[in-house]
This record gives sequence, structure tokens and C-alpha cells, in this order.
Amino acid sequence: MESKSWMTIGVLIASLILASCQSTPVTTVTDKKVYIAPKVLIEPLADTDNDGVPDIIDNCPNTPKSVVTDEYGCPIAVSLIGNFMMELRVFFEHNSNELQTKYLPEVEKVAEKMHSDPELVVVLSGHTSKLEAAQTSVEIDGEMNQAKVYKRQLGRDRAQAIKGALIKRNIASDKIYTFDCADNMPIAPNDTEEGRSMNQRIYGKALKADDFYTGGGNEQSLTYYKEFCQQF
Repeated sequence: MESKSWMTIGVLIASLILASCQSTPVTTVTDKKVYIAPKVLIEPLADTDNDGVPDIIDNCPNTPKSVVTDEYGCPIAVSLIGNFMMELRVFFEHNSNELQTKYLPEVEKVAEKMHSDPELVVVLSGHTSKLEAAQTSVEIDGEMNQAKVYKRQLGRDRAQAIKGALIKRNIASDKIYTFDCADNMPIAPNDTEEGRSMNQRIYGKALKADDFYTGGGNEQSLTYYKEFCQQF
């Protein structure tokens, strides 16, 4: 009897030991599907003037098709005839001759071009819209009124603004030729605000002095400008 009791006790002890050695079952986490937000298709950004720069970052909207622009949609100077000529286009606010800072890099490019070749000259032509050429705001008896003014003055002031910027960059004044073309050479219709804004401009170019003097009637010549514009 005593041996059976010890045997029973031994079995119980062994059972307890085995039970304590068993690890607690670990609950396995099944793979859960990861939520992926659906892709939202964004429509292409609008580019109203088709210059390759979206309207949202275009600082110069309504740029004509023929004008080369920078990454912000503003006109830049471009080389047209190899290394012999460089264009400059600057646009102005209505009735203003203030040179906007966004055009200063283009003035710098022309100045650099001039410094690279002592045979180059700069030709600047100032232009106005038809409305600007005919009217200006003046104060009469405390009220702003429209009055006739000298037709060429604003184009002249615009050309002078660019000339002054070039002189500040050490371009000799005797290498800068300025013309006031008033509204005689529009590049867009004057019957819309968009068209007028494109005519309120300076067109400039750096080119060989010989080409300018002996170019006959082409658009890079002294003869051509004197036909439409007033030199000053």
C-alpha cells in the first residue's frame, strides 16, 4: 500500500512538472489587408497662353506665341543670328515707364553680350499702345481727366529707362541707340486690353555696328527705324 501511495504521488508530481513545461499557446495574428488610399487623378494644369508654363506659376500671362519665355513664363533674351545678335523684350504697365525687376536678368544678359564684343551696339525702340499714345491722366480742378499729350513721350521714357539700366552696367552711352516709335509698330491689336499690354514695350537688340548702319531697309537697320520712329 505504501509503495502504491508513493507511486501515485510520483505520477502527480510528474504531471505537474510536465504541465509547467508546456508553453502558453501564442495567438497567431493573421495577415491584415493594408489600406491603400485610391489614387486621385489630377487634371493637367491650365496653360492659357500656351507658353509651356502653367498659369499657376506664370508671372507673365498672355505671352505671344513668338516670344521665348523663362521658367516663370516671362520673355527672355534669345540669340537669333548665331552669336551676332541678341534680342531683348521688356513690357510695361499701362501709362508707366517703370522697369520691373523681373526683367533685370534680361538686361544683364544684353550687357554681358556687349562686354563680350566691342563691335556691338545696342538698339532700343520704345513702343506704346494706341490708347497710351493718345491720352494721359492729368489733374484738372481736383479731378483726374483725360488730355491729349505729345504722342512720342512715353515711348521715349521707356527707352530711356532701359538705356539708364545699361549705362549702370558700364555700357557706354555712345553705343546705345534709342528710338521712340510711339504706337507706329504694334505687335498686337489695340482694341483689347491683352493686345494693348503687348504693345506697351521695349524691343532691343545687340548687334554688329556695321550691320546696323549698312543694313538697308531690313528690321535691324538704322534706315528701317528712321522710317517709323524718331531717334533721340
